[in-house]
Amino acid sequence: MGDDFDSYSAQLRKGVIQMLVLQVLSVEPLYGYAIVKRLEDMGDFVAGEGTVYPVLRRLEADGFLVSEWQQPVDGNARKYYSVTVAGTVFLARSLAEWKRIDSAVRSLEGE
Repeated sequence: MGDDFDSYSAQLRKGVIQMLVLQVLSVEPLYGYAIVKRLEDMGDFVAGEGTVYPVLRRLEADGFLVSEWQQPVDGNARKYYSVTVAGTVFLARSLAEWKRIDSAVRSLEGE
């Protein structure tokens, strides 16, 4: 039974992580490791960089993010990600859908 739930949980988190990444980046552009740290601070939603970087690549390929390399004064160049207009629209639609689902689940809990 645990394996079935683990699979379900992984699938659920996949979609939620996309939304969380877009939400984090809607506040300010960040580089990959900083995104991982922000998400880790929210809870155990991600399993580190191996979870986040594929999501970043997918969101960028879909046109929801853009990236650019920046050279800090005191370190190595980092690839910073920021949300596009299409990403902002997608995030708004995702949040609305999340709220709709959350409302339905909460209404069932009251039965």
